[in-house]
Amino acid sequence: MMNKHHFRLIAPRLFLLLAAALAVAPTSRASDLKLHYDRPAKQWLEALPVGNGHLAGMVFGGVDEEHLQLNEATLWSGGPRDWDNPGARVALPGVRELVLDGKYYEAHQAAKALQGPYTQAYMPMADLRLNFVDAGRAKNYYRDLDLDTAVATTTFSQGGVNFRRQVFASHPDRVIIIRLTADRPGAISFEASLTSRLKFSSRAAGLDLILSGKAPYHADPNYHRTNNPMPFSDDPVGPGMNFTVICRTLAEGGRVVASDDLLSVFGADAVTIVIAAATSFNGFDREPGRDGRDHAGLAKTMLEAAAEKSFNDLRAAHVADHQALFRRVSLDLGPSPAGAERMNTDRRVDLYHGSDPGLVSLFFQYGRYLLIASSRADSETPANLQGIWNDELFPPWSSNYTININTEMNYWLAEPANLPENVGPLVKFVEELAVNGKRTAAINYGCGGWVAHHNSDLWRQSAPVGNYGQGDPLWAFWPMGGAWLCNNLWDHYAYGRDVSYLRRVYPTMKGAAEFLLDFLVDDGHGRLVTIPSTSPEHYFFAPDGRRGRRNNVPVRSRE
Repeated sequence: MMNKHHFRLIAPRLFLLLAAALAVAPTSRASDLKLHYDRPAKQWLEALPVGNGHLAGMVFGGVDEEHLQLNEATLWSGGPRDWDNPGARVALPGVRELVLDGKYYEAHQAAKALQGPYTQAYMPMADLRLNFVDAGRAKNYYRDLDLDTAVATTTFSQGGVNFRRQVFASHPDRVIIIRLTADRPGAISFEASLTSRLKFSSRAAGLDLILSGKAPYHADPNYHRTNNPMPFSDDPVGPGMNFTVICRTLAEGGRVVASDDLLSVFGADAVTIVIAAATSFNGFDREPGRDGRDHAGLAKTMLEAAAEKSFNDLRAAHVADHQALFRRVSLDLGPSPAGAERMNTDRRVDLYHGSDPGLVSLFFQYGRYLLIASSRADSETPANLQGIWNDELFPPWSSNYTININTEMNYWLAEPANLPENVGPLVKFVEELAVNGKRTAAINYGCGGWVAHHNSDLWRQSAPVGNYGQGDPLWAFWPMGGAWLCNNLWDHYAYGRDVSYLRRVYPTMKGAAEFLLDFLVDDGHGRLVTIPSTSPEHYFFAPDGRRGRRNNVPVRSRE
């Protein structure tokens, strides 16, 4: 969404423009496809996002301190668990009877017995900070995110020296690269630190900063807190995700000194920093502490492979890989007012009143950029509520998969905007969700097929949330998530017409339909309806004047 000060990270939804987006000509100039500013980011939402579908960063572009906030797509709280509720099957007939009797308020209260636990949360991973020697006030400051190259750049002059930084997340090499240069030899000196808001230890060794960490084995949602909202295990093989981050500093000229948990660079001509990270995630159905993969070994392998390459080779491979996807589509809606493209992007957004077609094109392409950055064909999990970026321990709505609309919306742009490969992680997610959803359908409802509700997570939770009666069924109960996700599965076939893909996903779609058939009941007038069900987060007024939440055939279910 746009607001007055910045583009938010939650992916833009200009799907009404998609038909125009597929036009071949004319092509927007690459120079127009930049978010640019004349000052550093003061808060996280003003930082610039980079990502490769696995590893992500938010680039602040500070002068005296560069801050790169890091995420890894599989770093979540928790692990596989039993979220199904046998009591729901016992309570279901009573809820249905109350709905059919028109006792909607009473049905709403009774529906709390259908709930399970809250989902787990997407976690922030680490913060890399580069603290520079203060050389006075900076001049000619400029930073941008080039959507065409997927490179974030910061430039400024300080103390008579022109400095330049480039940051990108390489999909071919699975790393983030920071490149620092100056037009005076020996002008680059800084102190680097690597920390985390999770349980961690950090050390410097040789050219490397190495952080080892552990995620909590549970995290309450930001709207529900208990006495112990984020517990951690002290046991490396105990519950909770383990992870490793390694930052290697390769200086040209000068020297690099490791001391405790800091790396110091003195008098370098140029510096390349290579960042690799991995978690112990080993599948949605395996405990990441006990059965996790070798995260430290994986991170080191990726780091060593990338560190052997030159910066120019790393950048060229990254840009070619990104542009192979990004340059498939252009959108030209006509010229913008004179000077609009030179205006800071936040100011341009602030002044927008429908008379800047270039800003609409930029917004559309930013949506495509965010999907490319957060969801690749080989990503282990799809884009979540915030794509792949999060800096909060208790992010809004746990930064989870909200499948009553938001997860689907993340991918509405993909097929019409010629990014079909990027849908792959969502397809995998639905297939895995169906595995767990089959158990939930049987245990909670006595139904065949599979079911999902309005929230899920890395562990593919399929049961309704609410913490066993503490949540409002208005939003906590909605058994149509599996069916709605199947719309995305079908769209992928409708655009690609790949029969082998259809054969693959047909059993999943069939299972979602089988649940719905079993869930339907006769309303007493010869009609089969979904009882209970809701239009999520919507009330209605019953004949007695009280607000109702449950009814027998909401529009949302008929769709």
